[in-house]
Amino acid sequence: MVGRMENFAAPIDPTGQAALYGPPPWRFAGRSLTVLAPCDAAAVAALVPAPLKPWGDPVVRFSVHELTCDLGFGWDYAQANPQVCRLHECVVGIAVEHEGRIGHWDPFLWTDSDAECAVGREMYGWPQRMGRMAMTAPHPMRGFAVGDTAAARVARATDPVLRLGLRVARAGELDVPQPPFVGFYTERVLPDPTGGPSVRELYFSTMEEVQVTDIWSGPATLEVFAPELLPLKPGTPLGGKLNAVAWVKRHSTLVRRSA
Repeated sequence: MVGRMENFAAPIDPTGQAALYGPPPWRFAGRSLTVLAPCDAAAVAALVPAPLKPWGDPVVRFSVHELTCDLGFGWDYAQANPQVCRLHECVVGIAVEHEGRIGHWDPFLWTDSDAECAVGREMYGWPQRMGRMAMTAPHPMRGFAVGDTAAARVARATDPVLRLGLRVARAGELDVPQPPFVGFYTERVLPDPTGGPSVRELYFSTMEEVQVTDIWSGPATLEVFAPELLPLKPGTPLGGKLNAVAWVKRHSTLVRRSA
């Protein structure tokens, strides 16, 4: 007798324990290194799909996150399974607006987590790709302090993607206008295996229970190597910041569906 097949996401099996990830809510907590840099306005606009429009100056956010994520299985699972719940992400983000609602649009992301890559592409519409990342951790006893240096390195396969650097100059935020870490637009692209047109679905996600603490900022450096990033032609960074961050990601709202 064949057992009933269970699971929220593939792989689906009779045990119900093989799924790569579970349902929302997803809980995240960790640290971030972010560099903000002015970029070519036409190149920024070219990365923003209609009906979204770039918001504000063409300042692009380059971030690397070192995170613990429960993958939809609960925080107890995250604590007991660091081999899959400890992960990195690299995000290239653009401030956008649609019908008066301002948020982030992330045209490029990399992660070292297969679950994070899968849920981004299959469910939410974040265009995740696999990569390798490393970033500076705070001193285990005193944390970060003025005068410290922080860095992040990102690669995909054998090729470098970008490098971030920061010299800690002060406690507190950068004085650069950016949308809060709350609203995100994403687009899920679903190719048709029968040969029909891909289906494109634009979503808006609201991060909940957002906490951003232990903020440090200062002058920053940025180098980009990935071919898809070169057209942005980043200028001298406006600065960078380090922070601790936590949030909860739930379901999204459909904005538009097209083929």
